[in-house]
Amino acid sequence: MLKSLALTALTVLTAWLLIPVFILPPLAFYYGYQGYRRRHDGRTRTSIGTKLLSSIPMLLAAAVFCFGIFLITTQYRA
Repeated sequence: MLKSLALTALTVLTAWLLIPVFILPPLAFYYGYQGYRRRHDGRTRTSIGTKLLSSIPMLLAAAVFCFGIFLITTQYRA
């Protein structure tokens, strides 16, 4: 889960390079998903609030990816 948050933060800091927007958020989403699956392996019952809290890194990575694509399409001028 910390890998996902670190990659998302790195994307925000290096978004001006354009390429990290296409690499780091999907990688952060993958690591967030791995952390989510490891925490909720199906053997124990967890509340919806706990599942939502565990999915924050994935949601944050998806939001940063969408925002990065939005900035590229609307603000980038070659």
